[in-house]
Amino acid sequence: MVTTPPGEFPDGVPSEPAFPFGQRPLHEYVAQYADEQPDRVAINYYGTEITYGELGDSIDRFATYLDERGYGRGDTLLLLLQNCPQYVVAYYAAQKLGMRVSPCSPMSKEHRLSYQLSDGDAQIAVAGDTHASLLEAVRDETPLEEVVYARFETYLPDEPVPAIHDDMAEAIEAARQPASDGVSYVETILDETPADPPAVDVAMDDICLLQYTSGTTGLPKGCMHSYENVLFAAATSSALTDRDETTRHLAVMPVFHVAGKLNAVDSPMVQGGTTVLLTRYEPEAYVDALAAHEPTNGWITTPMVRELLPLLENDVREIDSLESMPVTSFGQALTEDLCERWAGVTDSTMYEAAYGLTETHTRDTFTQGLGVVEEGFVGKPVYDTDIVIRDWETHEAVPRGETGEITVDSPSLFEGYLGKPEETEAAFHDGYVLTGDIGRMTEDGALYFLGRRKYMIKSSGYSIAPAEVEEVLKTHADIANAAVVGRDHETKGSEVVAAVTLANGSLAEGEFLEWAETQLAAYKRPRDVVVLDQLPVTDMGKLDREALEDVIATES
Repeated sequence: MVTTPPGEFPDGVPSEPAFPFGQRPLHEYVAQYADEQPDRVAINYYGTEITYGELGDSIDRFATYLDERGYGRGDTLLLLLQNCPQYVVAYYAAQKLGMRVSPCSPMSKEHRLSYQLSDGDAQIAVAGDTHASLLEAVRDETPLEEVVYARFETYLPDEPVPAIHDDMAEAIEAARQPASDGVSYVETILDETPADPPAVDVAMDDICLLQYTSGTTGLPKGCMHSYENVLFAAATSSALTDRDETTRHLAVMPVFHVAGKLNAVDSPMVQGGTTVLLTRYEPEAYVDALAAHEPTNGWITTPMVRELLPLLENDVREIDSLESMPVTSFGQALTEDLCERWAGVTDSTMYEAAYGLTETHTRDTFTQGLGVVEEGFVGKPVYDTDIVIRDWETHEAVPRGETGEITVDSPSLFEGYLGKPEETEAAFHDGYVLTGDIGRMTEDGALYFLGRRKYMIKSSGYSIAPAEVEEVLKTHADIANAAVVGRDHETKGSEVVAAVTLANGSLAEGEFLEWAETQLAAYKRPRDVVVLDQLPVTDMGKLDREALEDVIATES
């Protein structure tokens, strides 16, 4: 068991999270700020400022509408939205009534949407109206009875800053859906409904969130999170990113994902800060937002850092409001060089964000103040969180320094998978969730994340963690990025094959494989290499290993 005692948090890093209004649901925090600080800005959306007073009023109006339509405790509201203020309104309005919110990727296709509606028994959805045909296609096969549509122009100013994405402009030009008993619009509801919701006394252990897994190991599963889980994760993130009422968080990561929601929708409400919310990420738009809206922090990925740095280094505007920038290494490692370049142009600190997963509401470690920027390093356990590395078969703890399965127990740990008691039981050992992730713990209690077990390569009886091989390959002078997968082999079971992108335009493949032979144990070294323009990624920017396996099967 590895925990971080309060006395071992570095100087300048809080040793415990703060709960300004105590153990209460986050929607009550929003209501408190709306009452006490109504003019404080909660959301800045391309220059439109929505105060806590206005946000609280909209939440109450939408909650009143939901109640009048017969929805309440235990019902599920599905959100099929890109980043927009309507997401925040609907999210807190539903939770105010004791409903369960079910975020769904707006990139979902018919099968995934139908599955999530049915699995969560969602009778109502709030969605962008560009999804109308998709929603109508699944109505007859799901519990869906009502759709409330949202449009970007409802909250956009006349001259948005930064300029909106082309997809947003096209959505604004698209025709509205005709109103009916089962179809309405958010802005109409807010205009016509009084702010008079019923008082619903929710318990902290009530379920308020159904956050679905990615489905990479079977059908997606709805992780049931309580008000207490969400509050703890939000307060932890708030404390570790040093937020207060003056914090302005620049949010571009998708809020349908648990980490994007935590950073942009939940954490700002703990201390009453501001979210500078953008619907879509584009490098130029991000830099414009930095210059115009002066955020104090954000959250981005390493590929974004590499896109943004040249723009920032060539920009003549003074961009100096940032204090910190957590980064997640999706497919590319965060390096000391990138951190130094970022500090040089923004005078702010960049660091690896954290380790986490949907089942734990994603904030299980911290790196601030530890002074380590290294591939795989994800820091030490956060408050009241235990992390144990276990043997894959026996679940016994392994000695520090050895690899095994990362297991986690924390106050933000989910309550189980909706409607899946067998899968829930299989996911736990002795109160710890079995993550399926490969990790090792150092002698001083720091966690290294080495990838997912399902991507482990089995070769000649050995188990090979791709991340360990990739870390070595990326040190080659000609390599910008690298990933490895297993390729079927008639006697070994699998053999390692590398896919690389280049830093210098060309690669002598034979020499590269010979070099790898000198750097890696025989069973770990690549037997073939494929040069790509870029590695495939998911819609969240993570390395898409399934797609990479297909590419390598075709190219090698």
